[in-house]
Amino acid sequence: MKKYKHVFTKFLSVLLSIFILSLIACSNNVKENSKAKESVLEIGSDDSNFVQLTKINDNVWVHTTYYSYNGSRTLSNGLLILTSKGLVLIDTPWTDEQTKELIKLTKEKFKQDIIAAVITHAHIDRIGGIKTLLDKKIDVKSTTLTAQLAEKYGFDKPNSLINNDDEVLEFGKTKLEVYFPGKGHTIDNIVVWLPEDKILFGGCIVKPVESNSIGNTADADIKEWPNSIKNLMNKFSDSEIVITSHGSWGNKQILTHTLDLLKKA
Repeated sequence: MKKYKHVFTKFLSVLLSIFILSLIACSNNVKENSKAKESVLEIGSDDSNFVQLTKINDNVWVHTTYYSYNGSRTLSNGLLILTSKGLVLIDTPWTDEQTKELIKLTKEKFKQDIIAAVITHAHIDRIGGIKTLLDKKIDVKSTTLTAQLAEKYGFDKPNSLINNDDEVLEFGKTKLEVYFPGKGHTIDNIVVWLPEDKILFGGCIVKPVESNSIGNTADADIKEWPNSIKNLMNKFSDSEIVITSHGSWGNKQILTHTLDLLKKA
């Protein structure tokens, strides 16, 4: 009888251990799922007001919106950078409504205001929400040429100018390098380099690896574009992440892929 009692006690002990381990596993799964959810934030019910934020690291997020451009639903990416002084935006969503939702989402999530924005060229996918930013008294920066083209294309004019082709902007301890590599997708396209993170926001001058064409060339300089890409490859050879305006981001392969597309074009 004692023998069976001992076996039964041991059996209960094993069951209890399994139960405790399962609770721990479930707890870990909940934590992991919570972390996964926190890496992607969304707001809005349809494309007119939908904004998605995707975490790259603790200080850098990609904002993504959609718009019907030339009859096609088109994705557009920009950046949101967390600094000790506040949030910095690289390019706006397509529209003012989307930009208002982006401001709402970032305020709720980060408890900080957007203090500045950099516009990388004067097309709607980069500057479409500028009126909302200016109405909020946000410092919107661009090159002189982009500011001139913005007015020409019917957009509000950025209220702060970047005067050099290669300029470092500082927001607390965060440094952003704004660089004009040469003409390409447009005559005013600039890129933004985050040296601490080794992230290059290439915008529309670079194309995602899934792209099989160089896209919109209405305002492009096809002749100079390859040289501009080579300038990026040389200057930011240590980049680890390259972010495009339209499509998935990746590594330096995006630069070589864009160059290959241009050679074919």
